Amino acid sequence: MYGIDEKRNELLAFVEEVSDEEARTKPDENSWSILEVLEHLYLMEQMIVHQMNQAIKQGDEQQVNEKPLHKTTNRDYKVEAPQPLKPKGEFNTLEDAKKGLEHTREATYFLVHNKDKETLQNRAFPHPSFGDLNLEQWVEFIGWHELRHLDQMKEAKAHIQ
Repeated sequence: MYGIDEKRNELLAFVEEVSDEEARTKPDENSWSILEVLEHLYLMEQMIVHQMNQAIKQGDEQQVNEKPLHKTTNRDYKVEAPQPLKPKGEFNTLEDAKKGLEHTREATYFLVHNKDKETLQNRAFPHPSFGDLNLEQWVEFIGWHELRHLDQMKEAKAHIQ
């Protein structure tokens, strides 16, 4: 669905090759550890589901243009995570992180499977870089966002070895 399963599987395949010790190690003082990146992904998907629910309950119907979401993976364009989406040390192990990610994915599936396609296409809320995205685009964005951070985690692992 929207490519998020395939992208999540890529992420999980990488995580299987990482130890808890590696996951907790920051490549440098200004970078996130792999575990912190996973927490950010968890917080992001949680926020997206919340915002989608708000858009369904309170949003007006609107049509928005398709955005080039695949560009999310371009890490040349740096984005500072807003404070609520920065890791706070919620996960101590990779198992904790995987459970958190599984929980937010279940919430995403529950929302998407219980709404008709028209609702998902006709409700929108703004993305800081792309502008207004409809709810289907937001679901697709989750996967692209995970791939962006998969590259970041690969870089982190390379720096700590």
